[in-house]
Amino acid sequence: MDISGYILLAIALIDGLLFGLAIKKGIVSAILLIIAFVLAGYVGLSFIPNISTSKAISYATKFFYANINKAPGLLSLGHVGAVTIVLVLFLIGLGIGIWKG
Repeated sequence: MDISGYILLAIALIDGLLFGLAIKKGIVSAILLIIAFVLAGYVGLSFIPNISTSKAISYATKFFYANINKAPGLLSLGHVGAVTIVLVLFLIGLGIGIWKG
């Protein structure tokens, strides 16, 4: 009896769970970092000299628009975009990881 297929499915689900957990923790960390910079600016402390909010937003939008055309090449869904059970299990794990993380 070959169990390598079942192991692959379990690994895809666990991988999705771990990625979901990491994404949620990263988002929470980024939000807390933004709050810390806002509070530090309110108090009068400056951690990043000579950078304003408008400059940061301008740079982020330029970077986004310059690199958006590269995004479809980063996600390859296989032959003719076929959705497999491995991808479905990964996405289920990702959703559960974000939700419960």
